[in-house]
This record gives sequence, C-alpha cells and structure tokens, in this order.
Amino acid sequence: MLKKLLVAIDGTEYSWRALEYAMALAKMNDAEMVVLTVAKEGLTHTPQLPLESELAGNVNEPAMQVGNDVLGAAKHLIDQQQIPCSYTLVIGSRPAPEIIKCCLKERCDTIVLGTRGFGAIEGLFKNSVSQAVIENASVPVIVIK
Repeated sequence: MLKKLLVAIDGTEYSWRALEYAMALAKMNDAEMVVLTVAKEGLTHTPQLPLESELAGNVNEPAMQVGNDVLGAAKHLIDQQQIPCSYTLVIGSRPAPEIIKCCLKERCDTIVLGTRGFGAIEGLFKNSVSQAVIENASVPVIVIK
C-alpha cells in the first residue's frame, strides 16, 4: 500500500499529468504527497499565478520565483482535493539526483514523474531525468507520458 508519494514537477504539461495521476493515486490509497520542483539557476521569471505566502521564500532570486510559481500552482490544485501534502523547492542544475535525495529524506515509498517520451537513443543524448531516476531510485518509479 502506498503511504507517501514524491511527485516531481517542473511546470511542463508532462509534469502536470504526473501530478494529476499522483493525486488520484494518493486519494485511492489515503496517502500523503511531497511535491518537489528543482529550479535551475539563471531562469527568468514570468509571473503566472500569485505566490502562496507559505511558499514565497526569497523572491529576489529568479529561480526561486519560478520554482515558487510552479509549487503555488500545484498547491492550488492539491488543496482542492484535500490531500495532505508538503512542498519542496531545490535550486540546482541536476534534477534526477535531487529527486532521489528528496525521496530518501522524506521517506517516500514511490516516485511519480512525467516524461516527454524520448526513445532510448534520443533519451541518452538529452539526459532524460526520468531514465536517470528509474536507474538510480531505490523505490518504485511511476512515469507518466
């Protein structure tokens, strides 16, 4: 039985699909969720939704702002479903190791993430985050296309 899901989101259509799948899974299993976004330094900020005050952090940094926007949008969706959830924002350039590190730290029993669906060869050249997580995670990984 699933008790705690880690959902990695980055604001893409694929990650929103993964979030929706994870929310349904959490509801069916009465599980809690941890939502993680890894924001890359050097991002530029284009506001989409007002920041949630508890997610605001240091809004002077563009990467933090972008990460907070993504988490704020996720929080809005999850709050509507009344699923117990915590939110984590990490600034870094390598998402896969951060996803695995967060999974261990939060003691999650499953990782859910989206993928663009690169083939095996194309994925090698594009540094597929989902492939790296699958290869290195110690818990089951659910990949949503």
